[in-house]
Amino acid sequence: MKQKQKVDMVIALCLIFIGVILLILPILGLHNIYHLMLFVFSAYTILNCLQFILTRKSKDYEGLYSAIISFITLILTIIFDIAESPRILSLILMGWISFMSLAKLKKIDYYHDRNDRMWKIRVFNLSFFILSGILTSINLAYSSEVQVLVIGFFMLIHGILELFDPLVKTLIAHS
Repeated sequence: MKQKQKVDMVIALCLIFIGVILLILPILGLHNIYHLMLFVFSAYTILNCLQFILTRKSKDYEGLYSAIISFITLILTIIFDIAESPRILSLILMGWISFMSLAKLKKIDYYHDRNDRMWKIRVFNLSFFILSGILTSINLAYSSEVQVLVIGFFMLIHGILELFDPLVKTLIAHS
């Protein structure tokens, strides 16, 4: 397994771990959506920045784009009061999903230009990412406990989708 695949796998597992943490927190009585979204976008920014730094030799800029998008979203989360209005939270999350989709589309174009069959898997991942993101953004009109659970499920799904890329590349390399 190449270093890039190892780093991508660890980052995906971290995203799954964040999703699991978000699913457990309402049971423990922690459901302040403002602080949790700050945690999610901070962690996502740091993880993708580390991913870019550790894999910069592969010239994969998706991690850099994701880190920049997440940092801007973190700033917007700090500026706007997402705890008071679920609409603002929904709009911020939908904006993040939209720009993340553009970064993922750039990666799909990279694979497609090199005639790599991975672009088909990435199209499936992008479609499922957009669908789950839209459903998540729509379902944020409830209490903060439900918001945390919905975002936790989204992060869990997103982590699983991110795990497909390194796993498939590893399986292809070993076959």
